Amino acid sequence: MRKRNKAGLKQILFMLVMLFLISLATGALQAAEGLKLVASENEGTGGELVSVIIRAENAAGSEGGQFILNFDPALIRPVSVEPGSLVTEAASGLHMVNLEYEAGQLMFMWVTVYADTADEGEICSIEFELLSEGETRLEFEDLIISPEDMEPATPVSGKITVGNLEVDQDEIGEDELEWEEDTEDDRAALNGSGQTNPSILVFMLLGLAVLAPAGFMILKRSKKGKH
Repeated sequence: MRKRNKAGLKQILFMLVMLFLISLATGALQAAEGLKLVASENEGTGGELVSVIIRAENAAGSEGGQFILNFDPALIRPVSVEPGSLVTEAASGLHMVNLEYEAGQLMFMWVTVYADTADEGEICSIEFELLSEGETRLEFEDLIISPEDMEPATPVSGKITVGNLEVDQDEIGEDELEWEEDTEDDRAALNGSGQTNPSILVFMLLGLAVLAPAGFMILKRSKKGKH
């Protein structure tokens, strides 16, 4: 019995040691990867407003950061930026944005003084106005993370696709043709719905004008026959 108990105890200790080593390796791997920023993708047509979400991964223990986002200014224009839950839910979270940092660039900075951020979440939401047809990448530049010993991981770029606002001319032609056909059908239905055609009314009046004297003569003769 004692030998069995010792063997079981050794197995339990061995499993605990393995779990401890695995947890250390996982933590080291996450630390080596660093905080990662990920930009979402969106699409729309010219004149619309669309939003792009900037998320952070492996953000636990971070105290803030800064990035520049590059885009094609001929296709899109940044309108506003709202901080995300990773900033707003931290104690004393602050942020700053410059929508016109440079041509085709905006800058966003956030600070979480007490390093009480979640491990992952939304950094900010950027609203863009779509200007012209095409596709533009949203690429990060000059990424800085605080504290200094938390190295940033390679960020993931986003993308915005702008469709053509012009309507297909063939579709317009088909719509006009269908409208004309519907109008002709409506006219035919109106003529057959109990409303008298003006030409038919003229013929009826002429017929009455011709038949009225004849009817009067017939009625007069029938009265003379009775007498």
